Amino acid sequence: MLLTPFLYWATLEREDVRAATSSQAAIKAPGRMMRTHQTWAYIAQESSSGCCFHHRVEAGSAMLNDSHRGQQARPDVDDVYLLPRTASEQDRLEFQHYILYRLLGTHFLAPVERPRVILDVGTGTGIWAKEAARRWREAAVLTIDSNLTLLRRLPPNCQVMRASLLEGLPLDDGVSDYTHQRFLAEAIPLGAWDQVLKELRRVTAIAGWIEFVELSDHCLNPGPRTLLMLHWLNRLFLCRDIQLALALELPERLKRLGLVPQVREIVVPLWGPHIGKLCCCDVLQALRHLLPALVDHLGLTPQEITQLLSELPTEWKRYKTSWLCIAIWTQVL
Repeated sequence: MLLTPFLYWATLEREDVRAATSSQAAIKAPGRMMRTHQTWAYIAQESSSGCCFHHRVEAGSAMLNDSHRGQQARPDVDDVYLLPRTASEQDRLEFQHYILYRLLGTHFLAPVERPRVILDVGTGTGIWAKEAARRWREAAVLTIDSNLTLLRRLPPNCQVMRASLLEGLPLDDGVSDYTHQRFLAEAIPLGAWDQVLKELRRVTAIAGWIEFVELSDHCLNPGPRTLLMLHWLNRLFLCRDIQLALALELPERLKRLGLVPQVREIVVPLWGPHIGKLCCCDVLQALRHLLPALVDHLGLTPQEITQLLSELPTEWKRYKTSWLCIAIWTQVL
């Protein structure tokens, strides 16, 4: 059966409720996992009804409890993430998660079998970690982000760490059997990538897997309005020393670390029925969320940005435009 986004989320959360109510306690993290235990925070808290999760009935549903709202790794760490940390963006990210499943047919590209520890770096809303926790119920799933504002409630075998990948993760070497990173290319400065890749390799166990899904700056069959939009985006990200084009260079950078990456290009259609409409909706919403940043950093007016966005769907349909993403998975040997 083909699930709509609402049915997909409702099915996912019903299964998590059953798992949570049958569990007596969260799985404890292995003692070797961290250099310090002070940053652990369990977010699977039972309510008076014994249910840990809220059914997602409408957009803008409650975010994580207020104790995590707006938290940062440290006050002096710059947040280079340009998209807003709002309930609307939270909903978009989970809608995007559903779209990726439709495009890839799976949430897990690496051939992982029985991981003990799973690491989700830049976890955002935690939706991928929730999927991993359902798939491998005996594993400890560690979600990491420098800001926990977007995070939603997770199953009992998920645990939360507030830390910055750009600073280095407070984890022991080789702790993770499956390390996952998705759409962080728009938050990693150009000069930090080599260290980021080394850090992800460091925390991944021998025979463990590292997996990326990243956005590039490359569109297939772009029209003039699309090219202008890409020009704006590239200028905006360069203000933070970020280049989306680097995502397509990741396989070569991984090879320089002695890894053997497997690569799958993801062509995201922005036109057409069904999946094309979903992708168009997601990209337009992300661009709307970037409007304040485009105004502040590039001096554009809200009117000219809104006008461009209104013209993009027609152009995408005319030119049959798609956006190129890349998926990479590699084993540490």
